[in-house]
Amino acid sequence: MRRYIRLFVPVFAAVMLSYLLASTGSYRYYIETMAVSAGSNYRGYWTFTPDILDAIKQAVWNSFFLGGTIHYNPVLWTMTIEFYGSMLVFTMALLFGSLRSRWTFYLASAVLFVNSYYLAFVIGMVFADVFNSKIPIFKTGNKIILSIVLISGLFLGSYPISPLTDGSLYGFLDNGFFETPKVTYHIIGAGMVLYVLLNSRDLQSIFSSRVPVFLGKISYSMYLVHFLVISSFTCALFLILYPVVSYGSAVLISCAISLLLIIPLSYLFYKHIDIAGIELSQLFYNRPAHSGTHDSTGYIKKGYLSSAIFTIYNKLFK
Repeated sequence: MRRYIRLFVPVFAAVMLSYLLASTGSYRYYIETMAVSAGSNYRGYWTFTPDILDAIKQAVWNSFFLGGTIHYNPVLWTMTIEFYGSMLVFTMALLFGSLRSRWTFYLASAVLFVNSYYLAFVIGMVFADVFNSKIPIFKTGNKIILSIVLISGLFLGSYPISPLTDGSLYGFLDNGFFETPKVTYHIIGAGMVLYVLLNSRDLQSIFSSRVPVFLGKISYSMYLVHFLVISSFTCALFLILYPVVSYGSAVLISCAISLLLIIPLSYLFYKHIDIAGIELSQLFYNRPAHSGTHDSTGYIKKGYLSSAIFTIYNKLFK
């Protein structure tokens, strides 16, 4: 009930911000930068004519249900996966979460989605099940094993996106075993890193400190606004610096200064827009048609929805 609204509010705000930047010509700096940056894979961005109705359509519908390139914020190609992946998790938890044989369904789902990003959601469910159910399998505190898994995970996670050459360090992995190796290896690598984090108290302590927690809090907002800043402010700054300093120095200085803008902008976006999306989704959840299911606080009585859903499930499948 809540997922779409929670994701949609920040996405809509980011797309509207991008529409304003595109309408004022702020992305022309990006196009000019691409003329300097030879061989870039992102040369075709920001060449469209801004249209408010098209922007609204992409924010409301295309980003979540159609996927592909979202002109007003290209990073939103992941949003369809995020949304459908969430539905996959909710569905699997409902249908198989209480079954003893759920591991069979996890394995079948992993095989089914091995060549897609949805494999990541299945791996996440397995970890959630293992570590929250306190199942000892797959758990270890051995630092040597964890170090090997971490290094291997970082190696797989660094599998290059560009076509491989025969002499590449990753050449032995390009063996045709996976249809989309860059997707599968990245997900397996990420899963290995997460496995280490779940087993290492030292790393948990580091990533539970103030700075990582803060970055985690604003991560969704940063995901939504960072490319807009790069395509306007960062590129404009680069074009100013490039005639004065070397190419590498211009890139480094532009990116470093841009972080000083991206981080506070992401925090403001989180505080005023992302939180609003969370609260609106909660409000939507708390006010269903059956008002008699509420307690004195206005929240749905715990167990009402789950009991209703499982009653239907039991009638259909058991």
